[in-house]
Amino acid sequence: MPQREILVPGGYGRAFQVSKGEFITVTDIEGKQVADLVAFSPNNFDRYLSTAQTRIMLGKMHVTKGDCLYSNYKEPLLEIIEDTVGVHDTLYPCCDRERYLYGFGVSEHRNCRENFVEAFEAYGLKYSHVPDPLNLFQNTPLNDDGTFGAILEPKSKAGDYVVLKAHEDLLIGLSACPMDLTPLNGGEITDIKAQITNGL
Repeated sequence: MPQREILVPGGYGRAFQVSKGEFITVTDIEGKQVADLVAFSPNNFDRYLSTAQTRIMLGKMHVTKGDCLYSNYKEPLLEIIEDTVGVHDTLYPCCDRERYLYGFGVSEHRNCRENFVEAFEAYGLKYSHVPDPLNLFQNTPLNDDGTFGAILEPKSKAGDYVVLKAHEDLLIGLSACPMDLTPLNGGEITDIKAQITNGL
């Protein structure tokens, strides 16, 4: 049985603490749902999971089983222990109010960046301090010439998951991405589940 279980409602975000050595299983409950993930040192938003530094440390743009995820100081924060999908994104920032306004002419749309601000309200995270996330299950390949390709539906099916191991105590944020104006989430916004355990 899970030590703890957190349900992230579709279109919303949640934050939770994990301890060094704990495992976080992020499950796409119904399939085709992107889960933005951010991580911080407890009580220190200046030290966070950096997708840019992760790319540099790994020497590649894509992450999967066996890869570590690094801080903005190049220290390993999380390790991918299991991955049933193998397709995730490290390049796209959170969808935000500007993305919906300038890209689609829509205001007051829920977005991952504000989801994280809401989720971390008790810790005082500011909108301007939300880092670029790891976009679990996001299927946005690059073209051969390095330009961004089409936004595709995730390859994740119902029940697909990623297992992460914490290399230190962390604050984790997850957002079940509310993007419904592109194929990013397969046309329907659904829930994400996180389970925190002491072992596998």
